[in-house]
Amino acid sequence: MKEKRQFLVVVSECSKDLKPVFGQKFKSLDFCFAFYDVYARAVGFDTRKAQMRKADGVITWYNVVCNREGSKKSSEDDQANARSGFSIKRRRLSKRCGCKASISFKFFSEGGVSGYTVEEFNEVHNHYMVETEHQQFMSINRKLDDVHHQFILDCSKANIGPTLTFNVLKEILGGFQLVGCNVGDIRNASRDIKAYAHGIDVQMVLDDMAKKKEMSEAFTYEYERNYHMFGDIVAFDTTYNTNRYCMIFAPFTGKDNHGRPVTFAAGLVSSEKTGAFAWLFRHFVQCMGVAPKMIVTDQDLGMGSAIEEILVGTRHRWCMWHIMHKLANKVPGRLLRHEDFKKEFNACIWSDLLEPDEFEEEWNGVVERYGLEEHSWFMSLYEYRKLWIPAYFRDFPLGSMIRTTSISESENSFYKNFLKPRNNIAEFYMNFNQALEFQRNSRTKLDYQDATAYIGHYFGVRETCFHYGYLCSHIFFLFRNNEVKKIPDTYCASRWLKTPLAKVVHGHFDETLPTQSVVDERQNVSKQGISLFYGFLRRFETDIDVLRAFVGGLEELGNSLQAGTPTTSASEKRRMIEQFYGMERPKVVEVHPPDVVKTKGHASSSASRLISKREKAIKEANRPLRRCKACEPS
Repeated sequence: MKEKRQFLVVVSECSKDLKPVFGQKFKSLDFCFAFYDVYARAVGFDTRKAQMRKADGVITWYNVVCNREGSKKSSEDDQANARSGFSIKRRRLSKRCGCKASISFKFFSEGGVSGYTVEEFNEVHNHYMVETEHQQFMSINRKLDDVHHQFILDCSKANIGPTLTFNVLKEILGGFQLVGCNVGDIRNASRDIKAYAHGIDVQMVLDDMAKKKEMSEAFTYEYERNYHMFGDIVAFDTTYNTNRYCMIFAPFTGKDNHGRPVTFAAGLVSSEKTGAFAWLFRHFVQCMGVAPKMIVTDQDLGMGSAIEEILVGTRHRWCMWHIMHKLANKVPGRLLRHEDFKKEFNACIWSDLLEPDEFEEEWNGVVERYGLEEHSWFMSLYEYRKLWIPAYFRDFPLGSMIRTTSISESENSFYKNFLKPRNNIAEFYMNFNQALEFQRNSRTKLDYQDATAYIGHYFGVRETCFHYGYLCSHIFFLFRNNEVKKIPDTYCASRWLKTPLAKVVHGHFDETLPTQSVVDERQNVSKQGISLFYGFLRRFETDIDVLRAFVGGLEELGNSLQAGTPTTSASEKRRMIEQFYGMERPKVVEVHPPDVVKTKGHASSSASRLISKREKAIKEANRPLRRCKACEPS
């Protein structure tokens, strides 16, 4: 087969207008490469830039060859490179067969006009050309243009992966052969987006935040406003796998007047020690100006110590869900099957109608009846009863407020839709802001529904039974029977009123700062251009002649507006990536990315990583059956 290929001569026919000729002149190398690529695409082969020469910073000669030029390196060459200290690359199939087809361009300058001319052109190949149905897979037909890059960037902003991006492109453009790339090309483009911020992502975020704070006093306005309106009780919980450095994501979450989660702030810490949490709490209070009245956390000792150190006047409450979640592992199995025990225990710990002395009496009764006096876990829970039992929080108006961190768990699940484990800090920051925009837009929609819905009176009651001034729906029967037409103001807690009537829970807050961000004029014009393009495209697609005229008119208009030589793909690609991040590339890097941290929630820790359902099932299947002494072999 090799001998036959050496004598194979292939000269493909094509239009004379597409074939290069000796002495043909071009304005620049970009036009040279573009012309030869059009010829190669029409004939059916790929090209590769091979050699170049420079003089005084000017490229004087450039050689472009068929991509099947040369031959594959032998194993002897690999061994020689290994002996010289070079690593051996993975062996792969090679398309090279020693093809001599090539073209060379030479620089010229005559009468003040410079450019490049075709110095040599060899059109003879020693291999067959690529068949028409296979040409979509050629490298020359898979170059991502500016439209591709912009679409990939837009999909990356929406957390759409390479495969789904390719499928959407295929549907928009009308088929696989018209996409102009494959999934691997899109994946490589996504890799380049991450590579742009490699090593500088943290500095990019810090510079951007400092710049925004310097340019606008309203940078933290939405955070502070939400906190002063709804930050009387804050749920604080941590979650993992939100960034490539495995730093712990810790949002401060509350509940707004619609009963929905609202994020006041969030931080990234590298450990779950007291010092890290103390630093985070200190900066949270400095940013908001006042500490929350109550904070709900899990039983993490580091959090507890940091709260005692920083949030001195804040009530600390443990999440009851986390405690009850451990019940199945702590309580003897006989009690888990005892319905009376579960009913009495739940009635004792969940009731907010018991006074502290009544709770202690009920607790002691349950412990004595079921023989739990010496149970260490129950003893420790009773010792810390003032941190989690509702009876000790009767002086604090909770109503339907937070008694567990379930609202934080809900927020963590919400953020996982935006934050991905492979995100660098710049991507994390960008996606976090998108999540907040989504959250604020949802709340604005609820405010709109409140403002346009007629319910007779301009108030909203979203509370449980009558308890320390809060009402439930039962009170309306009393109002109706006693012909009360208006709820007394003392029973209308501003915490749950509609947004225009809601009042701050933390002192006074200045509402004069602008609440609407300024939209870039370029974004408005771009949106208008996209709408016009797709509108005309759908209108003209039924008439091929009109559609051709439309596309030709667009091309002509674009060429007339474009000055000079075409923008190089590298510079345009960099500009689009900068626009994607929305942050400038720092000139000086003072803060470098952190090392990958390992925490109790980090999957690489075999001792503490989360076990999958499949692993649990395998472990249960391999567990030996329990036997009584009579069944055991002697």
